[in-house]
Amino acid sequence: MGGLAVLLLLGFYLWGAYKIVRLAKPRWAKALVILVVILIPTADAVYGRIKLRQMCEAEGGLKVYKVMEGVEGFDNPKDEPLEQWLRINGFKFIEGIDRSGKPSRMSLRADGTIALELGVAPISKYFYEDTHGNSDDIFYRIEKTIRVRNTDEVLSRAVNFSYAGGWVERFVDSLYAARGTAGRCGPDVLITELVTKTLKPIK
Repeated sequence: MGGLAVLLLLGFYLWGAYKIVRLAKPRWAKALVILVVILIPTADAVYGRIKLRQMCEAEGGLKVYKVMEGVEGFDNPKDEPLEQWLRINGFKFIEGIDRSGKPSRMSLRADGTIALELGVAPISKYFYEDTHGNSDDIFYRIEKTIRVRNTDEVLSRAVNFSYAGGWVERFVDSLYAARGTAGRCGPDVLITELVTKTLKPIK
């Protein structure tokens, strides 16, 4: 249904543009009408992509401001603790939240076994945080940070912008009740990359 509506609107727009071009008498007037017909659906999309590039150059990508050595563990308060942080990435413990919503801590014992504690108060000096802007914004901002708990100092930051496109692109996407992506700064930085480049586990 959405595809048919797009075709009908496109056909109506081209038909109207053709009628206006025929009514224009001088050649320069016809050329001006054609130019306007082209710019109406595309001008803001071109400008939006230029603005996206500027935003990405100014804020986008991964930036590590300070590397912390000898870190025992960190807190990811929106996710469950995962063994990979202990066995693969070398941390002594990882904190998070279990499926019931309780704070939890997973630790690696000296004998190589895993201990999971539920309902515990976080002891991590550092924590991971991700924030998302308004999904209705034309430029949708996604930010991931590693922070110091006591001071809220930002140790590293990864920012990405998702551009929804010009008004025509947004209109077409709205017919499908979806948010389109007409451009991004680049692939999202994974939490693993952000953490391992910022927090170096104790040896």
